[in-house]
Amino acid sequence: MFTDWEVTPLKARLRLPSLVLAFAGFAISPLVAQSTKTGDRVMIPTLQSADKDLGVQAAEAIRNQLTKQTNLRELVVVPKADLNNSLQSSGYSTTEPLAPGDAKALATLVRAPQYLEGSVTKTPTGFKIESRLIIARDMTKGQVLPVAQGAKLDDAANQVAKAIKDARRQLPDEETCHNNFSQGKYQDAVSGARAALARNGSANILAMCLAESYDRLHQPDSAIAVAERVRASDPRSIPALRLLATTYRSMIDSPRPGVTPAELTQDTTRLLQSLAAMAAADPTNIKLVQDVINTYPQLHRPKDAIPLVRDLLQNNPGDPALLNQAWLVYLNAGNSTLMSARNQADTTEARGMFQSAVDVGTEMARVDTAQATIDYYRRLMAAYSALQQPQKASEVAALATRKFPNDPTLSVLNANNLYKSGQLQLALDAVNKILAADPKNANGYFLKAQIQAGLNQNDELEKTLQTARTNGVDPGALSQLALKAGSDAYKAGQASKDIADFQRAIRFLQLSDQLQTSADAKFLLGASAFSVGQTATISANDKRSCELARTARDAFNLASINLPAGGQKYPNEAAQLLTAIPQFTPAVDNEVKRFCK
Repeated sequence: MFTDWEVTPLKARLRLPSLVLAFAGFAISPLVAQSTKTGDRVMIPTLQSADKDLGVQAAEAIRNQLTKQTNLRELVVVPKADLNNSLQSSGYSTTEPLAPGDAKALATLVRAPQYLEGSVTKTPTGFKIESRLIIARDMTKGQVLPVAQGAKLDDAANQVAKAIKDARRQLPDEETCHNNFSQGKYQDAVSGARAALARNGSANILAMCLAESYDRLHQPDSAIAVAERVRASDPRSIPALRLLATTYRSMIDSPRPGVTPAELTQDTTRLLQSLAAMAAADPTNIKLVQDVINTYPQLHRPKDAIPLVRDLLQNNPGDPALLNQAWLVYLNAGNSTLMSARNQADTTEARGMFQSAVDVGTEMARVDTAQATIDYYRRLMAAYSALQQPQKASEVAALATRKFPNDPTLSVLNANNLYKSGQLQLALDAVNKILAADPKNANGYFLKAQIQAGLNQNDELEKTLQTARTNGVDPGALSQLALKAGSDAYKAGQASKDIADFQRAIRFLQLSDQLQTSADAKFLLGASAFSVGQTATISANDKRSCELARTARDAFNLASINLPAGGQKYPNEAAQLLTAIPQFTPAVDNEVKRFCK
């Protein structure tokens, strides 16, 4: 799930070649040259501190204390002068702390397999140093050292020096494990690491080699157990968190036989916790945080990525790539929240996400005009629609249509936004232009039908549905449009008791049934016909009308034909109407005899 990423800041990426060249021509002091034949080398660069001088002083104090506690046959501490010469030759400050990627590059140049990273602060009672020992071949792997505190800086530095010596005891075993791992000898790596950890259970660099070896042996439970142990003592261990995230993700994507839904849910929770911890462990590592953010939508939890996106934008304002990622995160989160909304609070929350999407998307298009693509405008229109701002959506649609005049989808979206904003005639004019240019545009016909229904253009609506069918539009979808129009007309007839409304319902329902037969259309068709018959029977008697009498007779016949099929879905209602029809038949027959001479 997570690949190697580049964490070297831009400054380091630009200057790294000069740093290499500078070191190539740099004369190492005699002491250092001699020491390369003896002990290992460790680099102590300037520590992070609010007080720039204190960071420099603390690093030198640790160098001095570590040099006192070791001999050249065991360990060589890279002198301050050598570090400063290398930094100055490449244009780096000698008093500022290095970024992680720069520290790794410098350690490589001065041939130090390990280096320290840390911070120092002045406390009311003295000094506090927080640090970890890093192995240069993989800057993400290190041993967190105990917090050192002392009344004097040298006291705290002395504690750090002792902790470095203790942490380095695992390195020979870790190197053996690493070599076995690199050669694919995973079982040998496991056996050696387990034996060494039995002697030194707090050796986290070695423990990570063990966890990774278990992972390669496809023993996820063992890999997780070791990685969780590392994480417990070092919550910022990127390798442990990455392995946990990858393993939990694999267990979710390919569940083992017999796993329960509850166990899968638990694995998902643990994965999300690992992802959040990974991002928190190294918030300045943009690529890492982006990888984490991209995983949340895959787990159907896009909303959980919002805090990370918000922090990224705050720390890196105006970055086009990050703006694009935030734009997509807010849109996904808004859509997900809106689709699962259970109350008004959820809907309000979703709208807040869409508003953030609009704000971020607008800024993205301003910073990088190339981002204003067709897809961008479509999404922006959808966001405004979700915010119930059809006028804004129409403005965006008009702008997009001018920029991309030949895109048929944008034209339909523009007409749709005119429709939603209540500008029905303008919407109809726009969709007619679309269909004139593309007579087989299915979305155009669907939208035109909706607009005509809103304008009460019933005869035109029938023609539109028929024309759409002729042009190959899906008859099932057209059937649903006709069914909706028939249902609306039936409801209008129930309110008005007007035969014309029921007859309009019959026309649309018959069309719906012709396009794609359904129990819904059959039942409503029968119910509408029954209503026509009932109303016409009463009116025929009052007006002594042959035409109304025949209308009633034909309507009851139509109802008798369709209600049985509609009864498959509405058995009780259909049965009541079918039972009532015979009660009207004698009266209707009598009216026909009396009035139709």
